[in-house]
Amino acid sequence: MKASVSYQELQKLVTEQTQQPLSFEFVDQKTIKVLYEINLGIMKKKVGVDLRVLEVIGTDLRVRYSGGFGMEGLVRMALNLVKDKFPTGFMEEPSQNELLFHLDKIEKLQPVFERIDVKDVNMLTEALEVVGDFK
Repeated sequence: MKASVSYQELQKLVTEQTQQPLSFEFVDQKTIKVLYEINLGIMKKKVGVDLRVLEVIGTDLRVRYSGGFGMEGLVRMALNLVKDKFPTGFMEEPSQNELLFHLDKIEKLQPVFERIDVKDVNMLTEALEVVGDFK
């Protein structure tokens, strides 16, 4: 079974949850670019970081982020600012530049995980694709 969520819908969900204006772009089958627009006074600039799916284990999603020189520090700082916007226990940092998301901590996703055994997450040009089996 495959299901997809458009990047626009994902943007809406994440923005509602974090109150931060984020957007998403396709990079490759396992990587998505997360963009944030910053106001530099006289102009606005989008900065981005790549999130690469490393593995899906049950309801946990492990990703690695990279963004070039200095971006990893900015990402860690931004994560500290939005951590309290997520459910308790939703996100861990098991090692440098890696994040572990416990997706079952999101109340709206719990019914999905009761019915579907998620096997993988892929990026499509316009959407995020979830691959799984019915339980």
